[in-house]
Amino acid sequence: MGGSVLTLDNIVSATSFFAGKWTPALKRSQARDLLRLIVCKLYGVSHGRVFHAHIRASQSALATDLGISREWCNQLVGRLVEARWVHYTAERLPNGKFEVGVFRPGRTLKRLLCVLLGYRQRRPHHVNSPSQKVPTPKQVEENKRFFSQLLTDLAGKLSAKRQT
Repeated sequence: MGGSVLTLDNIVSATSFFAGKWTPALKRSQARDLLRLIVCKLYGVSHGRVFHAHIRASQSALATDLGISREWCNQLVGRLVEARWVHYTAERLPNGKFEVGVFRPGRTLKRLLCVLLGYRQRRPHHVNSPSQKVPTPKQVEENKRFFSQLLTDLAGKLSAKRQT
């Protein structure tokens, strides 16, 4: 998102507000606490540029930080992924366990960042918009007369300036 950096307070506050508004299932859920923790970690590693940030974090470490069980943290991560607040990937190892997961901002979090930064969606530009009308023959003649008169006036002023 270019050179724009938001403060952590703004992001956390907006995340808390919009998580309940855009995803009502998260309104009274510990998923908002987990989302706040993930946003703080993303902010820290990216030095404020959360849009393209990613962190590697185990669910057990996140659960310990929040004081909840790993199983409950796993369910909360699932809710955040389902609501598209975060994107989470963890590869399965040959022994059947999972590698430490990678968290990235999801579409909803990116949408929030765009709202905070004041970005708007691009509007399509039409080649033949109504503002690009072809002049009528009458308008063409008026324009020719105007420019002819303008050239005559400028030539007169220029010659008068040279004589002085």
